[in-house]
Amino acid sequence: MANILQVTTPNINTDNRNILNPQDPRHAGGNPSVHNPVDPTRVVRADGQDGQQGQGAQDAALNIANYESNYGAFIKGLGESNELSGALERLLYTDMAGLKEGSPEIGALVDKFLLSVRMDSPQDLLTFLEGQRDLQAMFTGDFFDKFRAMLSQNPSDSLAGASLAFLKGYTDYAAGSHLLQQMHTLLDDIENLLMRSYRAEFRELAEGMDWAAANGDTAQNMAHLNGRLIPFLSSYISGTHDYGAVREAAMLLIFNAARYQNGDGEKLQKLFDDMASDRDFARLFKGDAKESLEGLLSQTGRVGQPFMQQFADGLSKLLLHGANGQGGLENVQQFYSIMNGMLINESVYMPLLHFLIPFQYEDNNVVSEMWVDPDAKREYEDDPRRVKLFLKFDIQSLGKFELAMNVQDREAQMQLFVPQNLAKQGEKIQADVGDILKRNKIRLSQILVRQRVRDRRLDEVFPEIREKERTINVRI
Repeated sequence: MANILQVTTPNINTDNRNILNPQDPRHAGGNPSVHNPVDPTRVVRADGQDGQQGQGAQDAALNIANYESNYGAFIKGLGESNELSGALERLLYTDMAGLKEGSPEIGALVDKFLLSVRMDSPQDLLTFLEGQRDLQAMFTGDFFDKFRAMLSQNPSDSLAGASLAFLKGYTDYAAGSHLLQQMHTLLDDIENLLMRSYRAEFRELAEGMDWAAANGDTAQNMAHLNGRLIPFLSSYISGTHDYGAVREAAMLLIFNAARYQNGDGEKLQKLFDDMASDRDFARLFKGDAKESLEGLLSQTGRVGQPFMQQFADGLSKLLLHGANGQGGLENVQQFYSIMNGMLINESVYMPLLHFLIPFQYEDNNVVSEMWVDPDAKREYEDDPRRVKLFLKFDIQSLGKFELAMNVQDREAQMQLFVPQNLAKQGEKIQADVGDILKRNKIRLSQILVRQRVRDRRLDEVFPEIREKERTINVRI
């Protein structure tokens, strides 16, 4: 029988304490005949080998990210989602006929979505881009320009803490309309999950919400949520012992409600007053802070542009129905690839703004994808602000393009990669691009036009993505 417990017989000769016990696990590691020594002081693999050390050395030699971390998984997913714009282009413009034949519902969603991205003029396209910018860039404008300048001057710990509390409150305030929409969707899902005998009462309670409430005006909805809706769900779950999907949806509803309540306008004003009362605030914040804040809140409180809401809703419904197999089982993976690509670009590890821009203009079907670093690394601290962007676009009648550009002090440096059939027109392209930038009051200091031979990875253009100092590299 194997000596599993490693029971040993003590040495009889206590005078010679230098004699080693061959069965002692503390000394078995150096014995070549023992292949898997047991060490009670460490947790090791079943074969006694330390796999992390060998794998880590191999990864270090090959400069491979450790995919056992969240950050490494993000880098891996970033490489796998390199074809987001291509997958969306195939879905909308190439596979559209097959989708319509397979499912009339999916066909109707595709038609509705394409209608929302049809541009009749360059101004429509500009408005569409500005709408995407407003959705992506929350902390912009005069107030936040001065706010960043204040935080860059090493404020006191008390001012830094008050500033972070204000930013958290503002984030929830600005997301008020989005959180309401999320809760509206959750209540619809919960109604379908409830037992039939409870649905009518729950629907009546859900209709008591004010779904058009302005950002910051949370009192009425929170009173209804805390006083009626959430107690109803609590009573239903405890009475029916339904601990499945209903309880999970109810917990998500409570989470969104907590964020919504934190975005109350009066609470945000109090957070601002606490921050402004700090003695360092008036010294470091340049200008009238209260006036800047009022201008910011008036912009944030506006109802979002209807066409942007239509675009977002249309794309989300199309992807959801397709991922559920309603566009044909053979297309499910394609829908999942698009969803994963979009989620990767919204990751907390992504230090860039991401824009997905499909549109139709003058009988051309275009799918564009753009990444922007609005505060790119500068050579010297005193240099003007530097903006770096990477644009991919696919025009069906021409082919795929890639553009990398740096803009600093209204001066641009550009690399443009074009399809093979346009590579010989480099001089004409340079002249046309220069005229476009000149009309927009931007000087073109350098431009390089080359034939596009492969897709460039995002971390090639923005190598700072791989800088672990800007991330939290843990996995639970």
